Amino acid sequence: MRVCIIGAGSVGLGLAAFLLNAGWSVCFITKKGKTEDLKRGFRVYGLFGDFEFLASEYCVSEDYASCEGCDYILITAKSYANREIAESLDRTRDKIENSKIVVIQNGWGNSEIFKEFFGKEKIYTARIITGFEREKPNLVKITVHADQMVIGNIFDKMLSFDVEDLVEALNNGGFEAKVSCEVDKHLWAKMLYNCALNPLGAIFGVEYGKLAESEHSRNIMDRVIDEIYDVMESYGYSTFWETKESYKKIFYSKLVPITAEHRSSMLQDIENGRKTEIESLNGVVVKLAKDKGIDTPFNEFLYRSIKFLEG
Repeated sequence: MRVCIIGAGSVGLGLAAFLLNAGWSVCFITKKGKTEDLKRGFRVYGLFGDFEFLASEYCVSEDYASCEGCDYILITAKSYANREIAESLDRTRDKIENSKIVVIQNGWGNSEIFKEFFGKEKIYTARIITGFEREKPNLVKITVHADQMVIGNIFDKMLSFDVEDLVEALNNGGFEAKVSCEVDKHLWAKMLYNCALNPLGAIFGVEYGKLAESEHSRNIMDRVIDEIYDVMESYGYSTFWETKESYKKIFYSKLVPITAEHRSSMLQDIENGRKTEIESLNGVVVKLAKDKGIDTPFNEFLYRSIKFLEG
């Protein structure tokens, strides 16, 4: 099987390691001028083992035409680049006619952009709650792992089983994954987690565990979670916990403790002067809320604070 990975960041390199380990052929599609980073090979180490690959074991390209004939296209680039990526793929539509596109990003609303161009049958969505930290351009450390990766189709649930070969390859390569017909619920669960932790961790410059230790930061996270539940309910969305309080109980007792040492990707982006994914996290909560006339002051404050730090 052949896979193209658009975005050779920490998640892209991390997943590539497991697919290469499973015997799949991997090609990275990177931005102009970024191919040099991977010409020395790359290494992924941490919780799942230590994997190192020579440049001769994969390909790197700046040309989307390199996706021709691939079985899967994994979108692991930052979500703010989605429309540009979708337009570039659309220009090579005839070359990827039989390719499945899997969107692997933080936030809500990312897969919808690709659906505009390619329809619901071709677009799959994945949720990851694993900490990938890029220590160098070609060195990634896996620091924390809260749950197995889930992949499915949020637009037509029965199509979810069409990605079983990808799931099997990830498992064979050493990374826990499964097919799910409830990826939308998993995505909202991760939205609750990310929107509460990522921006606060970036603003205060601390690991997730520190945020749960103070009553002041806990109060902010509680209010962020409350607002997201209000938005979800207004649109008819749901997740695995029926009430705000039942989610908070598992959030503080399980989810934060097992990722206590993790520094959010948003904090890493701020420290490195990069644009963040705040638009598809708290930003999309604010937008959805405004369309329904709902006030979300805590999510909006975090959104505007991160936009300030980006600037």
